[in-house]
Amino acid sequence: MKTLLAVVGALVIFGTGVYPQERADQSQLEQFAAFAEDEQLEVTSWTVTMKESIQQTKSEEWVTKASSFYKSEPILEKMANADKLTWQNKSGQVTETLSLIIPVDSNNSVERVYALNGKGTASLSQKVEERKNLAKSRLFSKNVTIFSCLKSEKNGIIDDVLMYEKFRDVFNVETINEVTDNGWTSWSGHSKKWGQSLPILNDEMNVQFASRILGGRTNVTIGTPIITAEY
Repeated sequence: MKTLLAVVGALVIFGTGVYPQERADQSQLEQFAAFAEDEQLEVTSWTVTMKESIQQTKSEEWVTKASSFYKSEPILEKMANADKLTWQNKSGQVTETLSLIIPVDSNNSVERVYALNGKGTASLSQKVEERKNLAKSRLFSKNVTIFSCLKSEKNGIIDDVLMYEKFRDVFNVETINEVTDNGWTSWSGHSKKWGQSLPILNDEMNVQFASRILGGRTNVTIGTPIITAEY
């Protein structure tokens, strides 16, 4: 009976056009990874980046908070115009890096940057999502800017226009701009599914979809609100 119910449930899902990436409990990157796998693309890597500036007078307090969060002292790197403090954790295919960039000029703001990187779909676990959310709540304010980026590829040349149209329909994206140049194409758009956006062409953008053909392989990169990796 349980097997029969599972089969009926699956038929209802596919019959109503509900994609796996539309599940409410999935993170944004998990939804993108599900879409890529539906299109028989191999997910190669993903990145979540959080950026926010603070006043230099608050940097010492924040360093203490970050060191407590990581239970370690940062590595100091002296640069020409700034000092860079870095904390890092590695676990399997996932790397977590936190940096504080303190300009020599005391009049300039301090930039704090958090990056979570992983390889393949398997590294996109609930544990990773919880870690990101914990870092956000402990180390950043509610106004932090968050960038998500997923890279995938397939051996061969695909119809990237058709694939983007599927992506657009699944995530209810309104296309704002399209650029094509020498083997790569990029679409910028806006979806009501995601709140954070950036101004572009007198409009608001919160997602980019790009494809590039290299050596008989097609690379597809998805980013919100913009693509932050080379493609």
